[in-house]
Amino acid sequence: MVEEVRILNPDKLGYKDRGKMKWLGMMLSDHTEALKKIKAEEQQQDIQPKAEMTIEEISAILYEAYLTKSPVSIQANVLRNGQFYPDVHCLVLGYLGEKIILQLKDERIKRIEITLIRHIEMYNKLKWHNKRITA
Repeated sequence: MVEEVRILNPDKLGYKDRGKMKWLGMMLSDHTEALKKIKAEEQQQDIQPKAEMTIEEISAILYEAYLTKSPVSIQANVLRNGQFYPDVHCLVLGYLGEKIILQLKDERIKRIEITLIRHIEMYNKLKWHNKRITA
């Protein structure tokens, strides 16, 4: 009696590979831990205070950013454990009473008082949209 060897693989059984779709929910725990470690290191960096600006200077830049729909980089005049928070990159959507309405890069909308802004400057549009300059 001769044994017949059959090799069955998913392709012969009609399985259709979904490519990356099946891996979306899977991430190695080592990779996740490494990402958390990198984020913690970034938060512990020494953030240097930028020059404190007057309300008039801040208002002028906010107005220009609003008119041109350009992103801005804001350093808040708030300390945490003796250090400044990292700069916030956002778009200026307008104002409501005493508060400025900002749209963060992750699409969240925030309202802040102009007195909480220490320093503001125009932010590179290419960085905002994650574009590269090709030479």
